Amino acid sequence: MVCFTAYTRRLLPCAAVVLCLLAAGCNYHGRMKRGIYQTPAFDHKIQARVMVVGDKYIQPSFTFKDRNLTPVNSYIIRVDDGAAVAAADALGTLFSTVDVNHYKYRQDYDYIAELDYRVDEEDETFYRPHAENGFWWFKKYRVPRFHTYVTLTLRNPHSRQPIIQLSQDRLSYLTFNNTAVGIYWLNKMTLSLLFPVIAPAYTSAAGNSIRKTLEEDLRACLQNIMTDLEENRILFAPGQQASLARNDGLYKYLLEKTLYVETPAGHGTGFFISPSGYFITNAHVVKNYRDVRYYLYGDLPVTPRRAEPPFRYARVVRVNHARDLALVKAEGKFPYFTLDGERSHYQTGEPVLALGNPKTEQFTVTKGIISAVKNHNGLDVIQTDAAISSGNSGGPLVLVKTGQVIGVNQQVIRPDLAENIGFSISAFEVMRTLGITQPLDEKTLRRE
Repeated sequence: MVCFTAYTRRLLPCAAVVLCLLAAGCNYHGRMKRGIYQTPAFDHKIQARVMVVGDKYIQPSFTFKDRNLTPVNSYIIRVDDGAAVAAADALGTLFSTVDVNHYKYRQDYDYIAELDYRVDEEDETFYRPHAENGFWWFKKYRVPRFHTYVTLTLRNPHSRQPIIQLSQDRLSYLTFNNTAVGIYWLNKMTLSLLFPVIAPAYTSAAGNSIRKTLEEDLRACLQNIMTDLEENRILFAPGQQASLARNDGLYKYLLEKTLYVETPAGHGTGFFISPSGYFITNAHVVKNYRDVRYYLYGDLPVTPRRAEPPFRYARVVRVNHARDLALVKAEGKFPYFTLDGERSHYQTGEPVLALGNPKTEQFTVTKGIISAVKNHNGLDVIQTDAAISSGNSGGPLVLVKTGQVIGVNQQVIRPDLAENIGFSISAFEVMRTLGITQPLDEKTLRRE
């Protein structure tokens, strides 16, 4: 049994109250203000109605831990409403009418604007010599800084076709206001004896400093974006929209047989090999996921990793990680490629096409020749100088003279080591590794 004295019983409630007040006071919950963008309008405005999407793409709250006064100081600042209004105020300097509105009202406007806003905390650490009791040692100092990324995309509200996308970033050090600095040194001078009293005041002052830093960085990024946007105002002149449509010509029928394959870990490419929706891609694209999301050429423009239709998912049927191949099943009817597994049908020097989704681009075609047909790391591969980049993985290598697939794009030698050296797993290797022929034996595949 634990016994408490009368003095202790009186002291414990007071201590509990102090701790509760301290815990509450060391947490800051703020909100980015409206009206932070106050810049004169451009001389001649574009007569158009623009809607900033305010409900579909919610900007995440910014969280920060400040260890200057105490390790328990935490800050949460909501930026969604303030950032959307700031974007609207910025666009209002160039367009005649700008509103923040719900996505469902987009048809009432000439353009819709999507804001992507992110802030990363990047600490900078340095050491300074420090003397204590006759000894010199190096003391570690941590200087917080914020890296702000802002992307503004204007789209056609009917086709969702992007008209222009502009990005800016800004790196700045966190600067505390005079009140926060004064309280910090007061805590030092009093040897933290007044810490329970001054900690809430410090947290409030420091939170205001963080919020103002975020507002200043967002304002600076938007100013640069608006300058670039004004220089491209010709895009918004009457009759200019039609010229932005894709014109894939003779290659469109090939692109319609390919897919944009997406997982939570990244994206790649695939291509159909049967009318019932079986397609090939790389194992490193699907990784260990049972299902993948995909887009078709007809879905353009595609906005990856957005919770918006179309929602298409495919089931992974077979995977061979050692040889980096995967067979996946989508539901529906699709145009498809024919695999040419006969190695004698092509040779070094013949022109080929590499189809895929490199980096942030979608449904592209690059042309080159077969550089060699050989064994590479135990795989029967085709070396090509057709441009293959990250995101092309799993896409088809098409022989120009037949239009058939002779390989699956897999990897490229690092550009800093060599140029124009890419490898595709031959269709012969694909068919024997995955145990498939054309037409596919779908009864066997369904049982797996």
